[in-house]
Amino acid sequence: MTAAAERPAIALDVMGGDLAPDATIEGAIRWARTTGQRAILVGDVDVMRGLLSKGGENPSAWRLESGPSTIGMGEHPVQAVRSTPDASIRRCAELVRAGEAQALVSMGNTGATMAAGVLLVGRARGVDRPGLAVLIPSREAPTLLIDVGANAEARPEHLRDFGLMGAVYSRQLIGNPKPRTGVLSIGEEATKGSPLTLAAAELLAESTLNFVGNVEPGGLFNSSVDVAVCDGFTGNLVLKAFEATAEFAVGELRAAVRRHPYTLPGVAFMYPAFRAVRRRTDYAQYGGTPLLGVNGVVIIGHGRSNAVAVENALHAAARAVDSRLVDRVADGMASISR
Repeated sequence: MTAAAERPAIALDVMGGDLAPDATIEGAIRWARTTGQRAILVGDVDVMRGLLSKGGENPSAWRLESGPSTIGMGEHPVQAVRSTPDASIRRCAELVRAGEAQALVSMGNTGATMAAGVLLVGRARGVDRPGLAVLIPSREAPTLLIDVGANAEARPEHLRDFGLMGAVYSRQLIGNPKPRTGVLSIGEEATKGSPLTLAAAELLAESTLNFVGNVEPGGLFNSSVDVAVCDGFTGNLVLKAFEATAEFAVGELRAAVRRHPYTLPGVAFMYPAFRAVRRRTDYAQYGGTPLLGVNGVVIIGHGRSNAVAVENALHAAARAVDSRLVDRVADGMASISR
């Protein structure tokens, strides 16, 4: 088998995302020119051909799969995936299920992508509940928070499983040899928390993971842990609160500068520092978040993803395939006594 044949096949949902299909095609082209690999493009074939030609590419050199429909934000994810056979995200998932692709990347409807991952790609061996993970910028290495939306309700054993899957991801993709795992809670003391977090902490303490106890939300940013687990309802609220706080802070800073123009020289002097912080906290640099626990690599990007974010999401998907992430998660889950 040639080196080219061994490269991972990644199905890209061209129609998903606020800036699609222009940003998704541009991101695919950027990734191809950086790596020499071409994603399988899924969407409106005529539109994709036109955008590839516009980007200086020969459309006949790419594999184009028809999937012209998109699933809107107001649609029920599971019902929409089941009832829209020509939806781009469904076609991506079918390619993974058929073994024609090892990963899918989508910037579209998060719920629909998760539904396609669970219903069509299927769960990995030994996984009861897949979890959606996100990388939180921290002082040292990023902190992986899981689950941030796949499961609004969870049982203690699910949080334990999230910890195991998150630890595998942290080792394989971030390079932490022995990731520290904690339970997201209202206090660091072992006695604080809800019945769910207290029971989950007991299970994690009994596991082979490097469990360090409870972690407060602020601990996600100061490198207190490498992996933090919670139910999807809590994780989604935390993630959205972080995003809203960051947008508020940036907006207030800009407004303050407009109100006090004499501060502009100082802002200009500090611009390199501001730019460095913005780069570290920019979701585009991470590309997307993995849905861990499904039988294929699923990377879900931000709805506002630009071409850089799409390119980085494709990089993340390729790294996950190359590291055999799905097999390693399944092997880890098989080691759990049930």
